[in-house]
Amino acid sequence: MSYLERFAEYAAAFEETFNDDNWKRLEQYFTPDATYAPGDGTIAQGRDEIFTALRNSVSSLDRRFDSRAFGDNPAPSESGNVVTLLWTLILEKKDLPSLTISGREYATFSGNAIQKLEDVFDDGAIQNLTEWMEKHGDSLG
Repeated sequence: MSYLERFAEYAAAFEETFNDDNWKRLEQYFTPDATYAPGDGTIAQGRDEIFTALRNSVSSLDRRFDSRAFGDNPAPSESGNVVTLLWTLILEKKDLPSLTISGREYATFSGNAIQKLEDVFDDGAIQNLTEWMEKHGDSLG
C-alpha cells in the first residue's frame, strides 16, 4: 500500500471520527511517538496528545458551524515517505459570512503509520481567521 493510499484511509477515518468522536479509531494511523504541529506554534507528542489537540481544534472551530466543506484542491502528492495535502476549509453558519481558511498538511510516515503530522497555514489565513472571529465569533454560540 502506498503512503497516499494509507493517508486516504486516515483522512476517511478522520471524517468518521469528526462525526462520532471515536478517536480510538485513529490509533492505527499514528506511531506511538508521533508528533503533531497544528500550525499555532505548539507541538503535541504521542497519540493521546495528538488526539486531544485534534479534538480541541474541531470542537473549538469546525463543530461550531452549521456546515463544513473542503474546497477544490489538487489531489495529495507523495514524495518519499511524505504525503502533502493542500486544503481549503469552508465553514458556514446561518446568517453569517462564510469563513474560508487554507493551508498545507504534511504527513511523514514511518512504516504504515504517521510519525509526524504538520499543518502550515497559507499566508493571511490566520489573520483572516482572527478577523472573522473578532467580528462574528460571539455569534457561534
